[in-house]
Amino acid sequence: MSHKKKGLPYGSVEFSGFGGFPEKMASELLWQGVQLRRVRFGDGTISGAVSPMDYWLTAKTAQKCGVRIRAGKRRGLYFSVMRYSRRAGLYVGFLTFLVIISMGSSHIQDIEVEGSGGITSSQRSQVMTILEECGIKRGVPTRGLNIATAERRMMLEIPEAAWTDVSCVGFRVKATLELVTPKPDMLELDVPCNLVASRSAKVIEHTVRDGTLVTETGSGVPAGGLLVSGVVTDSAGNVTLKHASADIIGEFTESREFFVPYNETVSTADGEQTEFRWLVAGDDEIPLFWGEAAVPDSVYHEETEVLSLFGHEIPLKLRRGVFTKLRQHDITRSADDCLAELERLQSDFEQNFYGEYEIYSCDETAVPEQDGIRLTAVYTLRGNIAEERVIETG
Repeated sequence: MSHKKKGLPYGSVEFSGFGGFPEKMASELLWQGVQLRRVRFGDGTISGAVSPMDYWLTAKTAQKCGVRIRAGKRRGLYFSVMRYSRRAGLYVGFLTFLVIISMGSSHIQDIEVEGSGGITSSQRSQVMTILEECGIKRGVPTRGLNIATAERRMMLEIPEAAWTDVSCVGFRVKATLELVTPKPDMLELDVPCNLVASRSAKVIEHTVRDGTLVTETGSGVPAGGLLVSGVVTDSAGNVTLKHASADIIGEFTESREFFVPYNETVSTADGEQTEFRWLVAGDDEIPLFWGEAAVPDSVYHEETEVLSLFGHEIPLKLRRGVFTKLRQHDITRSADDCLAELERLQSDFEQNFYGEYEIYSCDETAVPEQDGIRLTAVYTLRGNIAEERVIETG
């Protein structure tokens, strides 16, 4: 038995019939996969509605069952389209409209760089250079832009970047660069506070601007230990509470391990690409494809662009979804390859986690194992370990 539903979302035809065997007619139609709506049986009569595509089968089945059938009201998109089927000019105009939209938004005409935090001219120039090196420049097709690579390069090559975004709307590319906001003071200057150690370390240097230093250079302090007190006593013996302010440079060690195997299977998104498109009008999306928009074992990337006509945006958008198939690669590394990969991993780690510290020294030990090479790195780090803590009063 077929269960497919077809046609009713696009229109319906009401019918009525009498004589013969109405119940048998309805059973055979259901068996053949015809979707019946509002079916009613009377004294030897039947009425209901079917899709336009199923009406011919309904009439044929009625004749087979001895039911004399007659069509009634016709509603829906199907009949609206059929009403204008002989107006060739309407379709030619619509196709011309689509061609104009496609031509107007098929190549980049303008590139705009914006953001917050006061972008300098040098940063703006650097963004334009990165976009051009990624193939995003005036005159190139808007389809297939290497947007993800441009965003990653902006994050890596512009130290002040906190967030980046590159988008293509029609024939215009917009690159947004959000800069890092300077770390604000945790407490207002009129709030009394002490400075404590954010971690266990040895104090090697200090600069006190306000407050009373309670630790000595060369001494060790535990995490949470008092460094500078906001309780200040003057020469007359008067006690006041202040907002302690100082830079306390501490030295501490941390050990990290990195491992790279000789043989490894990795997945990379560099296989076949499958693209799906939707026409977006407000909250409605019309798929411009048949079937389901899904590809197993792939990475999904999506872009939405506003369609424009003669340089003016229209209330329609085109959403593109691209599935890039994952491919499995078997990697076999030599000892030198493993050491080079370990060096890359270690460098990335230091940039991501030790950016605010000075790496005073690093003792490295690379040990070959049965299935790879393990690198142990013991870091000696230096940095400001002072952390504000409110003085509880009363």
